[in-house]
Parts: sequence; C-alpha cells; structure tokens
Amino acid sequence: MFVKVFAFLLFVSLVCTNKLYAQQSGPLAKPLTIHLQPDSLIRILGKLQNKSGASFSFNPDLLRKYMVGEINAVKTPLGSILQTIVAGTPLTFALVGNDIVITLLKQEKRTIHGHVVDCANGEVLIGATVYIPELKAGVLTNQYGFYALNVPEGRYDISISNLGYQTKRTRLNLTEDYELEAELSVEASNLSEVTIKQAVTPDPLLLNEQIFTPRKLSRIAYYAGEQDAVKALQMQNGIKAISEGSSGLFIRGGNSDQNLILLDEAVIYNPSHLYGLVSVFNPDAINSVQVYKDFVPANFGGRLSSVIENRMAEGNNKEFHVNGGVNLMSARIAAEGPVLKDKSSFIVAFRRSLLDIFHSKFKLFNPSSVYYDINAKVNYKLDTKNNLYYSVYGGQDHLLSENSFANNWGNITSTLRWNHLFNSRLFMNASAIYSNYSNLLDLNADTLSKKSQWRTGVKDLTLKADYTYYSTPENLIKFGAMSTYHRFIPGETNNSISDELNIAKDRSLESALYYNQQISLSKHWEINYGLRLGLFLNAEEKLDVFDQNGNRVKKEDGHTFLNPEPRMNISYLLAPKQRFSLTYNRSYQYLQLIQNSTLAFSSLEPWIPASDKIKPQHIDYFSGGYWYVQDQFSFSANAYLKKLYHQLDLAGHAQIIQNPDIRNQLEAGNSTASGIEFEVKKTGARLNGTFAYTYARVFRTIQGVNDGRKFAANYDIPHELKISANYSFTDKLSVQSFFTWSTGRPLTLPVGYYQYDGINVPIFEGRNLSRFPNFSRLDISGQYQLTSRLSKKRALNSTISVGVYNLYNRKNPLYYHLSTDSNQPQTSTLEYAFGFYPWLAYSFKI
Repeated sequence: MFVKVFAFLLFVSLVCTNKLYAQQSGPLAKPLTIHLQPDSLIRILGKLQNKSGASFSFNPDLLRKYMVGEINAVKTPLGSILQTIVAGTPLTFALVGNDIVITLLKQEKRTIHGHVVDCANGEVLIGATVYIPELKAGVLTNQYGFYALNVPEGRYDISISNLGYQTKRTRLNLTEDYELEAELSVEASNLSEVTIKQAVTPDPLLLNEQIFTPRKLSRIAYYAGEQDAVKALQMQNGIKAISEGSSGLFIRGGNSDQNLILLDEAVIYNPSHLYGLVSVFNPDAINSVQVYKDFVPANFGGRLSSVIENRMAEGNNKEFHVNGGVNLMSARIAAEGPVLKDKSSFIVAFRRSLLDIFHSKFKLFNPSSVYYDINAKVNYKLDTKNNLYYSVYGGQDHLLSENSFANNWGNITSTLRWNHLFNSRLFMNASAIYSNYSNLLDLNADTLSKKSQWRTGVKDLTLKADYTYYSTPENLIKFGAMSTYHRFIPGETNNSISDELNIAKDRSLESALYYNQQISLSKHWEINYGLRLGLFLNAEEKLDVFDQNGNRVKKEDGHTFLNPEPRMNISYLLAPKQRFSLTYNRSYQYLQLIQNSTLAFSSLEPWIPASDKIKPQHIDYFSGGYWYVQDQFSFSANAYLKKLYHQLDLAGHAQIIQNPDIRNQLEAGNSTASGIEFEVKKTGARLNGTFAYTYARVFRTIQGVNDGRKFAANYDIPHELKISANYSFTDKLSVQSFFTWSTGRPLTLPVGYYQYDGINVPIFEGRNLSRFPNFSRLDISGQYQLTSRLSKKRALNSTISVGVYNLYNRKNPLYYHLSTDSNQPQTSTLEYAFGFYPWLAYSFKI
C-alpha cells in the first residue's frame, strides 16, 4: 500500500513540475538574483525588465494602485518572482509571444446589498456612502435607504458613512452575494476642532443636489422659531424668495409654479400656510428634503426648474417616543413607535397655529385666522425582499379678512408604496398616489343673499413603478413608468343658479417612460444621461355647445402632446477633490399656474393644463460648474443659461376670478434666465458657515405685454448675498445667524394719474419698470439643550430656543398700495411686513 501511495505522489509531482516548467519556459524560466526595496508595482516591473531583458505588457491604470514589498531572490526563475508579486492581488500573468502580459484574473462578480439606517430609531439614511477603499468604488443609498455594490470576489474593507454619524467599518470575505444591513450611530459630541475628510471624491449628483435632514434643519435661525423646510431652502444659494414672508421658491430663474414639490411622491400644489408665512411641512414628520436645481434625473418630470422631494419620517421601530414643541406661531405634537419591533412602525404628527390664541396679526389676515396639518405613516417589513409603506397628509387654512370674508384652502395626499428586491442588484418601488388641492374664496357682495364662493382645485391619481439596476459600481441604471390622471377645476361659483361665470373644467392623462444611466468611463470622466418620453392627453369641457332647445350639450375638446426630454451631465475629475461639470436638460411642463404678477402673496390662482389654445411650456437648460473640496472648506462656482418657451402672462390687467374667457386672455412668449453663483463653505465641529453670492437676470418677451418689448420678470433679482453661520460653544449650547441682502424686485407703478368722476386713475407706461428698495435682514438665534431623567428608561430632552428676527429693524417692503381717492396727496403707499421681532420657542422629546 505504501509503495502505491508513494508512486502516485511521485507521478503527481512530476506532472506538476512539468506543468510549472511549461508555464515558466523561455523568459519566465530565466533565473535571477536581485534585491528590491518596497516600491510601486510599475517601478518593480521596470527594474525586473532591465535585469532580465524580458518585455512586459500591461495597462498602467490597472497596476498604478498596487504596491510591492521587499524582494530578495537568489537564482530564482522570473516566473516564480512574478507569482510572489501578484499573490494576494486580482492580477495574473502569461507569456504571449515574447511578451509577459499582466492582466486581471477572471473573477466572479458578487453583490453586497442592504439598507443603511439610524440605529436609534430605524429611520433609513438617504445619501449614505458605502465605499470599498481597495477598489476605490462606492455607491450612495437611494431615497429608500437601499444600496447595492457589484464587485469581484475577494477580501474587502467596507466603509459605511453619513454626515453626522459614526463611520462603520466591516471586513468581508466576499465569495457569494452578501446582504449587509448597516445601522449607524449619531456621532458623539466632540467640540475640539477636527479635520473633516471625504472618503470619496465629490459626486456630481451630491454637488448639484442638496439634502436636508431634521438635524440640519434645526440649526437655522427662523422667523418666530418655526422650523420650516421651505424657509431653509430660501436661505440657499440660487433659490430666491420674491418677498419677505412668502413661501414662493424662484430657483435659477424659474417661476414658483415650475418647481415639482413632492411629499412622499405626492404633488403639493400649494406648499403654504398663511399665504406663505409657514410651509405645510411639519418638521416633526420630515425625514429628509432633497433639492435638484441643476441636473434633474429622467425619473422626474412635469416641471421646468427644480424638484423638491420631501420624505416623511417612518417612525421609530425600536422604542416609543413623544415629541413636540410650541412657539409664537404654532404648537405641535407627534408620537412614534414600533407596531412590531424592528418589523413595523408608525408616526403621527399634528400641528396647529396659535395666531387666534396669541392674537398675532399679519397684514394679510386678522388674528382669527388659523391653520392646521396632520401627518401619519405606517410601514411593515413583509420579509427581506418586500416592504410596504402607507402615508397620509391633510392640511387646511382658514383665513379671515377684516370684513369677515374668508379664504380656505388645503392639501390632502395619500401614498401607498411597495419596495421589492428582485435580486441583489435589481430594486423596485411601486406607488399608488392621491393628491387633492382645493381653494374656496368668499366673494364680496353688497347683500348676504348675493354672497357666493369661488372654488378652484386639482385632483390627481398616480400609478408609477421605478426600477434601479446596480450593474457595477461604475454603472447605475434607472428606468420606469408613471401615469397620472388629473381633474382640474380652474374656477367655478358656488351658491349660484347660473354657471355662466365658470371656467371650463379639464380632464387630463399625463404619462411617461424614462431611462437614466450613470457611468464612470474612467477615473476622470463620468456621464449621467437620461431620456424621458412624456405623453399628455387633455379633454377640455366645452361650455358653448347647445342643442336646438337651448340646453347645454356635454362635449369635450381633446388634444394630445408627445415630447422627448433628454438630460445629460458630464463630469470631469481634475484631481481627487476637484471636479468640473456640464449639464443639459430639456423639460416640458403641461400644467400652467395662472397668476397675477403683482402679488407676492396669493393662493387664489387656478391651474390650467395644456390644450389647443395653451401650448406646454418647455425649457433648454445649460450649466457649467466647478467644485473644490478640501478638508474643512469647499468652494463652488456655477453658471447657467435657461431658455424658456411658451411662458404665459395675463394680458393687461385681466381678471382671474369669474372670468370664463381667461384662456383667451393669456399671452404666450419666451423667457431667458442666466446667472452665476459663488459659494464658500466651512465645516467643523464648532463652526459651520456659508458665504454665497449670486448674480442673475430674468427677462421675458411676450407678445401683447409691454408692446412686445423685453421686460424684467417679476422675480428678476440681480444681486443676492447670503451669509449663514452656526457655532457650538458646548454640546448643549449653540448659536445661529443668517444675513441676506438683495436687489429689490421689479414692479409696475403708475407714472401719473388723471381724475375721472372724482377717482384717481393710474397711468402706466410699461411692465416692471420700477423696483422695490433693496432688501436686507439679519436674524440670530440660540439653542440650549437639557436632559431630565424621568425614570430608568425614560428621559425628557428639551430644547429652549430664543432669537430675534430682523435684528436691526430693517423696514423691508411688502407691497405698494395704490389709492384711488383723489383727496389723498400720495396715491402710492409702501406697505411693510416685519420689523424687529424677538421670539421664544420650546421643543421636547420623551
């Protein structure tokens, strides 16, 4: 038996020796005696080539990242030396002709996938980074906290990080697909100044979009201490507010109705309470706010300027908590907790204004005005591949004027989502969404019997499916489809026998298919491109069709639009922390908000869809940007040009309410918007700040307005400076400040008056030839946090905030009041909104 075993082992040895000799024949078999110090693989190969005379062939970019330790060889075949060098790397070598070719091993690809969440409450973290340093490859979690990374088999260090959280590092031996669910802890307070380093090179999507979390939103100086996502956005570079206290967002030369504002994927048509003094987004119910103001991925459509995506919090799936707060504007309360621990959770949040209690008064409404909103959400993890989410929102404003006439409006939304993981690389989100915006206005009348109401609104029902395919770390593909059924009420009179003053209603179907792909072409070039194909079918009610007996006949006039929308972003990485980017977007908007250009505060405008009389708006957008990120500082410069087509404006001083002919009184034209933005940011443990300056112009040319001559748009604000800072004295005490200065916006003022029947009648020369005075304001606030132990398991965490809005009592203009009384010597009076306003706020969490 022993002899047979020995003979077998001898035979195997001879076979292996002959095989090895065959592999190391020619140059590979040449013996070398050489001593080499540790160096890069490319330099080591160069020294071996000089010593042996062999010829090496390889891709320098493939080998550049590898280092080789010390080599001591005595009469060792070159092939054996190379085997030692490539051991532990995904490299191999072979003799091809007279050249030794070094290439990558053909390794199996494996996928790491999972979710990144906050370990304290189970909330998903959007935009967290999952990174493999050995491969210099990484991916960001999507809006559902999911990620997937497809890489070759091997041993890797996995780094998972998110701003404000402790980085988690894991070592994996990846031999098969692996599900890695990561929970990150909030970063411990450490107020010694630290150097903040980026784990990866700046990503163009993160540079062109902004993500706000509740923690970030809480560290801003607000009016009356009311945390507000929209007000926080207005403090960012390139986003303008048309007037103090308004919630309108004018982003890079676009109008306020050209922003797609979403709450859990449902469209919010009017994001304001109190005509814009407060937004509809309750800070206790928000998980994150993402803003796309430059490159807009193809999965978004229907608006021209930006996308503002608000994600509701999902609720703590580990512990039950109650939190809330009170300030001079409102009181709020929220409860969250697990339904089934680590499997299902809920959150309910309620907020109500306190104006009627404190008798606070603003110029546009009396102290009896009130608003409220409620958010609720529940989720359930069916298994490792399926998650269900259901959320609802309801909000209402009841505003009274001095003469007891009311304006009521509100939004109702509902979203049912299903997340499904087909495999480790293909992710799907399917949604059914409902949105309802309605507005009811009391119309003035001499007698109560003639009093009526004017109603406008939009109802939407949407079905959509979005897919994400994680092909490789360098290749991310998104595709999907959506369809929305719209019902429009542009305006109708209630409590009236006759409907002759109503505006014709519309029914529309808006559908789209899209494809978007992000590819890294090399270590310097990256391209993100997409195509959206939009289809819009509209049926407009005909009000002028009657039968022989004079009875109205139901009839609709249909129209169809089909338009492709290409988008592209090309990015060049000049150095590890410097990036250039070029962007082009073509977008179509089929919904038009009809608005009075003289008002900064309003909720009365109707939405009207594209039809045979109203062409869809569309835009060609070009931009270029440069970013430099270095430790605690970053610098960016961006320039853009927007060409906007089929922009609508009301002819002359056309009436909106009770005007059935309003579609024929809309004038179409084009707009041009251009600007340049500069921004410097400082980040650190104690001090964080931003210095931002924008120069931008917006001009319109509309036939029938201003005699067809170019004029400045209502939101043309050339110069704007914004400075914000946050300083932490301790982990409990911090202060915030915000300063802004800008050019006054345009408006149309009369150049003179003439009297007719005892009334001053204004004389106008052109549209927007005057301007408001320059605007400036300084706000400061401070926060102090304290903890009181209620029991062994429960603590009361409180935050006391104090601040001053408009510290130096600047009289910023709100609007001009034109008097028709011929006995008044001054017929144009400038009205102001806010002055010096100190405030106190309290919030808590148990």
